[in-house]
Amino acid sequence: MIKIYGKNCVYEAIRAKAQMEVFIEDNQTKKDKNILSLLNDKGYKYEVLTKQKMDMKFGTSHQGYGAYREDYKIYDEGFIKSFKKDQGRVLILDGIQDPHNLGAILRSVDAFGFDMVILPKNRSVLVTEVAAHVSTGAIEYTKIVYVNSLNQAITILKENGFWICGTDAMGTIRSSEIDQSLSLAVIIGSEGFGMSKTLVKQSDYLITIPMVGHVNSLNASVSAGIVLHDLCLKK
Repeated sequence: MIKIYGKNCVYEAIRAKAQMEVFIEDNQTKKDKNILSLLNDKGYKYEVLTKQKMDMKFGTSHQGYGAYREDYKIYDEGFIKSFKKDQGRVLILDGIQDPHNLGAILRSVDAFGFDMVILPKNRSVLVTEVAAHVSTGAIEYTKIVYVNSLNQAITILKENGFWICGTDAMGTIRSSEIDQSLSLAVIIGSEGFGMSKTLVKQSDYLITIPMVGHVNSLNASVSAGIVLHDLCLKK
């Protein structure tokens, strides 16, 4: 089980039909006239608690909503082998270790139409309650895969018809210049070290984000947001 908290997180988990037990702050039931009837209609077990008890269970950022949710489904390498280029776009995270970054990145993944996130089992953040909270529910709609080797995962994606877009300060193309019709897998590296050299060599494109300020690096979640926005398929 994993704790989730915050209005959006709980509502999106309900919409996703997640298995969970829900906790609502008593004052919130007066403001949100729909929540209890929704929980009853969907057959969820729930408790109405005081703010003090909610704070004890979920900290102080719960907004009056919390739940003990079944663990999020995590996929492995086998899922990548079955994921074909017409099934969506892929984001690969190389060395992301901050759960706040992961949560923020998942929001961009959902907002801009990416369907799968791949992380290495080593040197990576796990799916934590903080990551889930920062994602504001976007985690419910993203397939998350942990692999032993990003290099091997990228090889599989290439065999399945994906073009690999690395991101690097020394890149030669802007994300807005890449052909929107391609099946794409984008790599975002850590702030401290960027992408590994092995993954740079695997990339078909190396994307750069032009900057004119004094600080020449961006937070990984900000970089991901910019690149994924540029590559968003217009409907």
